[in-house]
Formats: sequence, structure tokens, C-alpha cells
Amino acid sequence: MALDLDSIHVRLAKAQGQIAAVDRMISSGDSAERILVQINAAKSAMHKVALLIAEDYVSSLIEEGDEKKAEEAKVVIERFSSLL
Repeated sequence: MALDLDSIHVRLAKAQGQIAAVDRMISSGDSAERILVQINAAKSAMHKVALLIAEDYVSSLIEEGDEKKAEEAKVVIERFSSLL
């Protein structure tokens, strides 16, 4: 599986827009609830980027035939994912 760079770039641009929106909302005195919703959206976008990269890494290990490393990587990714 090859890393879908276009998808990564789209998600990163989306997160950048959401972070810029948070900055504008704070400056304009928007409600905390609306700001937190926007922060959560940016966090979710970055989480998806991390998962796409991690999935690509695990896939590359599997393709190389290194099942032990692939299983270890899956465990690390699952732990990482649960923290986000």
C-alpha cells in the first residue's frame, strides 16, 4: 500500500484551516463551546493523518514479510490511537 499523499495534504490543509479558525474565534471573543468544537475538529483531522501514516507503515512491514515487526507496530499504533 502506497501512502496517499494527496489525501494527507488535504487533511493537513483542513486541520490548518480549523486551527486558523480557532485563532480567529479566540480573537473575536467567540463562545468557548464553539471554539472547543473547532479544536476537536482539528484534533480529529490530525488523528486521521497519524492513522493513515501508521497504516502505511504497518502495510510496508507486512509487504516486506516481517510479520513480527508488523505485529509489534500494530500494537504500538493501537496504543497510540487509543491515546488520541
